[in-house]
Amino acid sequence: MNTDNIVIWGAGKIGRGFIGDLFYRAGYQITFIDADRELTETLEAQGFYTVYNLRSEADQEKATIDGFRILHIDEDSGIQQALMESQIMAVAVFPVAFEDTAKKIAEHLEERKLNPEASPLDIILCTNIHHPEPRFRKLIESFLSDEGKKYLNQNIGIAESLIIRMAVDPTDEMKKDDPFVVMTNGYKVLTVDKTAIKNTPPEIKGIRLTENIAAEEIRKMYTYNMVHAVYAYLGKLKNYTTIMESINDEAVQSVALGALEEVSRALQKEFSFTEQEMNRWNQEVLENMANPILKDTINRVGGDPKRKLQNNDRLIGPALLCRKNGILPYYLTIAIACGYLFSNPEDSSSVEIQDFLKAYDIKTAIGRYSDIHFEVDLIQQISEKFSKLKSDGLDWIIREQLTINSIKKAYERGFENERSIRGCAQCAIRALDEVTGKTEKELFQAASGLSGGIAIVGDGSCGGYTGGVLYMGTYVGRRVDRLEDGDKIAQYKSYEMSQKLHDRFMETYGSVTCSEIHRKIFGKAYSLRTKAVRNDFEEAGGHLDKCTTVIAMASSWIMELLLEEGFE
Repeated sequence: MNTDNIVIWGAGKIGRGFIGDLFYRAGYQITFIDADRELTETLEAQGFYTVYNLRSEADQEKATIDGFRILHIDEDSGIQQALMESQIMAVAVFPVAFEDTAKKIAEHLEERKLNPEASPLDIILCTNIHHPEPRFRKLIESFLSDEGKKYLNQNIGIAESLIIRMAVDPTDEMKKDDPFVVMTNGYKVLTVDKTAIKNTPPEIKGIRLTENIAAEEIRKMYTYNMVHAVYAYLGKLKNYTTIMESINDEAVQSVALGALEEVSRALQKEFSFTEQEMNRWNQEVLENMANPILKDTINRVGGDPKRKLQNNDRLIGPALLCRKNGILPYYLTIAIACGYLFSNPEDSSSVEIQDFLKAYDIKTAIGRYSDIHFEVDLIQQISEKFSKLKSDGLDWIIREQLTINSIKKAYERGFENERSIRGCAQCAIRALDEVTGKTEKELFQAASGLSGGIAIVGDGSCGGYTGGVLYMGTYVGRRVDRLEDGDKIAQYKSYEMSQKLHDRFMETYGSVTCSEIHRKIFGKAYSLRTKAVRNDFEEAGGHLDKCTTVIAMASSWIMELLLEEGFE
């Protein structure tokens, strides 16, 4: 068997323009397989295709790929022969084609297992979705006999990979010279899961092996794909046509950079990426996006928002990861809201969401399309941004940059305090002290009994609310040395600010009462008077991302109200 053979299932832009290019340069004999009969016949007749890798205006190359074979998926004998002669294959098809592809592969495996000289086969999944291996393996298994399933598990490696090379529409001049031309951003590296490989991994230039593909897949989806979506959805709101127009817009770029900073810190906390390596990675992300030669379009990048707004995809996924790690997804929620505003009458996914929003409110849409329900704080943030973007566009984003850092810091300190020292009212007070530089020792001590709905019985107000009212009162409130004149202006200003905090709780949680907030975020209420209930509360995530997030939100709201009144 020639170990320098590869079968590439899918002769589309990624199959031809990335995988084919990579292995051709390494001297592999390539066999393409595709479901498009016209493509297979005409490309076979032409006998070559062209790849333009345009990394920048100064770094461009043109390559001609030839000497390959290409088969239609119905050419069973040819496919069997090509796979039997190979130790490696790449699957570069859209997820909708997984089932048909898996069925054909299963047919081959039933034959392969009968050949005692056949080597193991490694399948590299080259598809731009998160963690596709379990789904693809299950599909193959569904078409196998019991013996075939054993053979699959023992002899077939199914390795995930990172597809960062982007292929965009070539110019008319390029297509005139070669109708099968592929134009890409020229990204050089294919990262592959080393742990899944059965044979000796291919040692070729451009393949990077990793033992932690799950973390790297998430990092790629939550940075590359996320930033691309930010440019698309905010650019659409600005009526732009290309991604480069978005990149050159100050407001859009500020959201992209802010969202990238938020998720980068969450990725560091979740997966132990170092700050230095994340900075290098992010710089690469931005450089790859800002390639003026590619002229990628808003509608292409933003297409299929139903998929891109799902809870494990490029926008909601990073926001949930930030939330889990105590980081306010401020800029990410702007991007998500813009995703829900994305409108393209030629995109059925976009049309469906926009039609739904004509009949239902944004919170209902978030529940339906992003499948988030108990994370009511995140739903509220998206809803607020959605309303503001509809009425004001993007102009306010630049103005709010001056205050957002303090608000985000208050959120983070509230989250961390509730996670580490507990006591909701005290945690909010301490968070605000840490941001403002004040030290309210007596107030902190006086708030000791306000935790868990006052005295941890659950039927009183949330400590984030009561602690916030008390804390704002240290800035403006009725003073004992002004009782002769009633100090009414200060008293009513205190009422006004407290009412605003009350309204934020009501809009988000539907109540200021601890037990009702619990029902919103847990699905049930906890009275924490007994150790057994406190244990249940902890097991349900009370101090992981539940009450920690409530106090984080309360701290951020209090800080925002203070800043609105001119207090810093």
